[in-house]
Amino acid sequence: MAGRHIVMATVGSQGDLFPFLAVGRELVARGHRVTVAAHAIHREAVAAAGLAFLLASGIAEPEDKAAFAARAFHPLRGPRFVVRDLAAADVAASYAALAPVCAEADAIVTTTLAFAGQIIGETGRLAWLSAVLSPAVFLSAWDPPATGYAWLDTFLRGSPRRGGWLGRLARTVTAPWTRPVRDFRVSLGLPPVSPWGDPFHQGQHARDGVLAMYSPLLGEPPPDAPARTRITGQCRYAPGGDRLAPELAAFLDAGDAPIVYTLGSAAVHAGASFLRESIEASVALRRRAVLLTGSPEMRARLPAALPQGVLMQEYAPHGALFARAAAVVHHGGVGTTQEALRAGRPQLVVPHGFDQPDNAARVERLGVGRVLRASRYRADRAAALLREVLGDDAVTRRAADAARVIQREDGARVAADAIEAAMRER
Repeated sequence: MAGRHIVMATVGSQGDLFPFLAVGRELVARGHRVTVAAHAIHREAVAAAGLAFLLASGIAEPEDKAAFAARAFHPLRGPRFVVRDLAAADVAASYAALAPVCAEADAIVTTTLAFAGQIIGETGRLAWLSAVLSPAVFLSAWDPPATGYAWLDTFLRGSPRRGGWLGRLARTVTAPWTRPVRDFRVSLGLPPVSPWGDPFHQGQHARDGVLAMYSPLLGEPPPDAPARTRITGQCRYAPGGDRLAPELAAFLDAGDAPIVYTLGSAAVHAGASFLRESIEASVALRRRAVLLTGSPEMRARLPAALPQGVLMQEYAPHGALFARAAAVVHHGGVGTTQEALRAGRPQLVVPHGFDQPDNAARVERLGVGRVLRASRYRADRAAALLREVLGDDAVTRRAADAARVIQREDGARVAADAIEAAMRER
């Protein structure tokens, strides 16, 4: 099978985009045409991957990234802001951009917040698959996502009945957030809610297959996952061919393996305190460090003079950098988590929101790292936990074992196979 057109609709950060780029490149190598529909901020990354870009959002790039990140990662109000005020409010503009392109496409693949793409998948003639990028999205009663509060997580994991309570609560609380989607569906002559359910929960899972685009190390499909769910393994995209900048490569060559600190591409814009505390933690440990700042604006908010053995970079490819690290301190984004697993390095996970507390808990259950809540992140606490994981031979051994497993995965190939199979069925 070749010569088909696949549209991939994604909403979110680079962590939400990169798995699609990996699968898109695999499909193009098989002779298909791929269009990635995303926010304007992803235009250059899509082009660099050699894929066609479609602006499928009316959301402007924020002028103050720090204020935007602080609002998006607020522990209580952040999810509502992202779902209701951004993704759901954008459904009409996104649909207007997507519908003409999808009219001649053969398949569409959608993520959790790609509400317009979900409507097109439900109503169009094309094959429709959905992507789940981390286990927390399933809101499983058998494998409930961790909240970051030990007492509550222990209670929820006690039985499926308890685990199901969290899903019911989440659906009740978030139902008003997708009102703009329901109103838009009515304007198209559709029922307010699809036969699959609320678009932020059951309704996101597609008719023709659900691609769980992450490593089975993070979890197998729970019993209450959609029937056509398939775990692909890590869908890995390495921007820039995993090449390090000369300055960074020279720093790594000049001494012992450093501790790497990163908050990914989104949370980092609210991470000045995290980076300051990280500098102090590395000084206390007498360890070299690499800190990723995300932007020149964030670097300007940090000390101009750095301690010896500390290097700041705006960005570096995680795969190449983590492979040279002693340990990785990160926010728990699923992409960053998998890159740290692939590198076989001990982790200290500092979750900020969304699926990150659950990814962090899975790292801890694998025995390859520890967790420290963002609100408790201080130099002394971080240093104590890093001493623990760096000095534990069992953690080092389990991290190496996990690396051997995930390095054998080829999620992009598995996902492309599933997409081709769905197109043949349609």
